[in-house]
Amino acid sequence: MPLMTWQDSYTVHVSEFDAQHKHLIDLLNQLHNAMTKGQASDVLGKILHELVSYTKIHFQAEEHYMKAKGYAGYASHKAEHEKLAGQVMAFQKEFIEGRTSLSAQLLTFLKDWLTKHIVQVDKQYSPN
Repeated sequence: MPLMTWQDSYTVHVSEFDAQHKHLIDLLNQLHNAMTKGQASDVLGKILHELVSYTKIHFQAEEHYMKAKGYAGYASHKAEHEKLAGQVMAFQKEFIEGRTSLSAQLLTFLKDWLTKHIVQVDKQYSPN
Protein backbone atom coordinates (compact mmCIF):
# COMPACT_ATOMS: atom_id res chain seq x y z
CA MET A 1 0.00 0.00 0.00
CA PRO A 2 1.50 3.37 -0.97
CA LEU A 3 2.18 5.99 1.67
CA MET A 4 0.82 8.73 -0.57
CA THR A 5 -1.42 8.74 -3.64
CA TRP A 6 -1.74 11.52 -6.20
CA GLN A 7 -5.07 13.33 -6.02
CA ASP A 8 -6.53 15.75 -8.54
CA SER A 9 -6.70 18.35 -5.77
CA TYR A 10 -2.87 18.48 -5.88
CA THR A 11 -2.72 19.86 -9.41
CA VAL A 12 -1.09 23.27 -9.77
CA HIS A 13 -2.08 23.46 -13.46
CA VAL A 14 1.52 23.63 -14.61
CA SER A 15 2.13 20.27 -16.28
CA GLU A 16 5.89 20.29 -15.59
CA PHE A 17 5.33 20.72 -11.86
CA ASP A 18 2.40 18.33 -11.64
CA ALA A 19 4.66 15.68 -13.23
CA GLN A 20 7.47 16.53 -10.83
CA HIS A 21 5.13 16.35 -7.84
CA LYS A 22 3.95 12.93 -9.02
CA HIS A 23 7.56 11.80 -9.28
CA LEU A 24 8.31 13.06 -5.75
CA ILE A 25 5.30 11.09 -4.49
CA ASP A 26 6.58 8.02 -6.34
CA LEU A 27 10.03 8.38 -4.75
CA LEU A 28 8.48 8.81 -1.30
CA ASN A 29 6.44 5.66 -1.91
CA GLN A 30 9.56 3.77 -3.04
CA LEU A 31 11.31 4.80 0.15
CA HIS A 32 8.31 3.75 2.23
CA ASN A 33 8.07 0.41 0.41
CA ALA A 34 11.78 -0.32 0.88
CA MET A 35 11.57 0.55 4.57
CA THR A 36 8.50 -1.62 5.20
CA LYS A 37 10.20 -4.53 3.44
CA GLY A 38 13.23 -4.12 5.69
CA GLN A 39 15.56 -3.58 2.78
CA ALA A 40 19.21 -2.89 3.50
CA SER A 41 20.42 0.58 4.31
CA ASP A 42 22.27 0.81 0.99
CA VAL A 43 18.96 0.43 -0.88
CA LEU A 44 17.30 2.97 1.41
CA GLY A 45 20.30 5.27 1.02
CA LYS A 46 20.10 5.11 -2.77
CA ILE A 47 16.39 5.99 -2.82
CA LEU A 48 16.90 8.72 -0.20
CA HIS A 49 19.71 10.18 -2.32
CA GLU A 50 17.47 10.21 -5.40
CA LEU A 51 14.66 11.85 -3.43
CA VAL A 52 17.00 14.57 -2.12
CA SER A 53 18.57 15.15 -5.55
CA TYR A 54 15.24 15.30 -7.35
CA THR A 55 13.79 17.64 -4.72
CA LYS A 56 16.63 20.08 -5.39
CA ILE A 57 15.95 19.92 -9.14
CA HIS A 58 12.23 20.47 -8.54
CA PHE A 59 12.80 23.42 -6.20
CA GLN A 60 15.14 25.08 -8.69
CA ALA A 61 12.61 24.64 -11.50
CA GLU A 62 9.79 26.11 -9.40
CA GLU A 63 11.95 29.02 -8.28
CA HIS A 64 12.98 29.79 -11.87
CA TYR A 65 9.32 29.70 -12.93
CA MET A 66 8.25 32.00 -10.09
CA LYS A 67 10.99 34.52 -10.86
CA ALA A 68 10.13 34.50 -14.56
CA LYS A 69 6.46 35.10 -13.78
CA GLY A 70 7.22 37.85 -11.25
CA TYR A 71 5.51 35.86 -8.50
CA ALA A 72 5.13 38.13 -5.44
CA GLY A 73 5.53 35.28 -2.94
CA TYR A 74 8.88 34.18 -4.37
CA ALA A 75 11.07 35.04 -1.34
CA SER A 76 8.92 33.24 1.24
CA HIS A 77 8.40 30.26 -1.07
CA LYS A 78 12.15 29.98 -1.68
CA ALA A 79 12.79 30.23 2.08
CA GLU A 80 10.41 27.33 2.69
CA HIS A 81 12.27 25.28 0.06
CA GLU A 82 15.60 26.09 1.69
CA LYS A 83 14.33 25.14 5.15
CA LEU A 84 13.12 21.70 4.01
CA ALA A 85 16.24 21.08 1.92
CA GLY A 86 18.40 21.83 4.95
CA GLN A 87 16.39 19.50 7.18
CA VAL A 88 16.46 16.64 4.68
CA MET A 89 20.15 17.07 3.89
CA ALA A 90 20.95 17.01 7.63
CA PHE A 91 18.95 13.80 7.98
CA GLN A 92 20.65 12.29 4.93
CA LYS A 93 24.08 13.09 6.40
CA GLU A 94 23.16 11.42 9.70
CA PHE A 95 21.77 8.43 7.80
CA ILE A 96 24.97 8.04 5.75
CA GLU A 97 27.07 8.34 8.91
CA GLY A 98 24.96 5.65 10.59
CA ARG A 99 23.74 7.99 13.34
CA THR A 100 20.06 7.61 12.45
CA SER A 101 17.77 5.28 10.57
CA LEU A 102 14.77 5.78 8.37
CA SER A 103 11.57 5.86 10.39
CA ALA A 104 7.84 5.97 9.83
CA GLN A 105 7.91 9.32 11.62
CA LEU A 106 10.26 10.80 9.02
CA LEU A 107 8.19 9.46 6.13
CA THR A 108 5.02 10.88 7.68
CA PHE A 109 6.75 14.24 8.08
CA LEU A 110 7.81 14.24 4.41
CA LYS A 111 4.33 13.18 3.25
CA ASP A 112 2.61 15.81 5.36
CA TRP A 113 5.08 18.50 4.29
CA LEU A 114 4.69 17.66 0.60
CA THR A 115 0.90 17.58 0.79
CA LYS A 116 0.70 20.86 2.69
CA HIS A 117 3.29 22.51 0.47
CA ILE A 118 1.55 21.57 -2.77
CA VAL A 119 -1.97 22.40 -1.61
CA GLN A 120 -1.28 25.53 0.42
CA VAL A 121 1.89 27.03 -1.06
CA ASP A 122 2.47 25.79 -4.61
CA LYS A 123 -1.13 26.41 -5.62
CA GLN A 124 -0.51 30.11 -5.00
CA TYR A 125 1.65 30.33 -8.13
CA SER A 126 -0.89 28.32 -10.11
CA PRO A 127 -2.23 30.14 -13.18
CA ASN A 128 -5.77 28.87 -12.39
